[in-house]
Amino acid sequence: MKAILFDFGGTLDTNGIHWSEKFRTAYDEANLEIKLEDFNEAYVNAEPQMYVEVKKEDDFYTTLQKQSYLQLNYLEKNKNYSFPGTAEETSKIIAKKCYEDVLEVIELVKGILETLKKNYKLGVVSNFYGNLEASLKSLNISDYLDVIIDSTVVDIRKPDPEIFLLAASKINIRPENCLVVEDGVSGMIAAKSANMKCIGLVQDRNKEYPTKNLIASLSEITFDYLEKIY
Repeated sequence: MKAILFDFGGTLDTNGIHWSEKFRTAYDEANLEIKLEDFNEAYVNAEPQMYVEVKKEDDFYTTLQKQSYLQLNYLEKNKNYSFPGTAEETSKIIAKKCYEDVLEVIELVKGILETLKKNYKLGVVSNFYGNLEASLKSLNISDYLDVIIDSTVVDIRKPDPEIFLLAASKINIRPENCLVVEDGVSGMIAAKSANMKCIGLVQDRNKEYPTKNLIASLSEITFDYLEKIY
């Protein structure tokens, strides 16, 4: 193995916690009483709009703020919710709570990347909104990376294996010498189709996944662990 390619959303930023759960927790902490089915509908509705609203230069906090605003705006206009302030004001509170959690994870991630970089080339390959590079830079982890692939920029999305094959070609590493770390099933499928080994970062090991290499935290990725799966 010569390279490790990480997913970003739900992997490097939250250590395996799905973003719907992160937002939901932030809403609860802000004492916003929103029915689960309404929240889920708002979350799903906001996702495609992010590809329109997010700009290439947006940092990660701005990304979170825009996403929470789209959710809250949907709840106001379509589900008759009202909030203590405007949707924009409330979205900043939600984004701040989420961002603070991410910064804690990023401190863990920096240590892991710094260690792994001694032996491997590293990259991030993510289905993102066109501002992955700006987001990683704002979190101060881009310097650890040899390649960054944003699905919107390259117009390839997981589960298409070509997104991983593109990353491998850019760092001149054969696919079979690359390892992928993913929290999403679509990414695991893409990695397998690209002839790359894959680690699944999952919270429920009782489910079926495209890979048998399962971890519950990024901290489990040590040199000893990597030797066992290769």
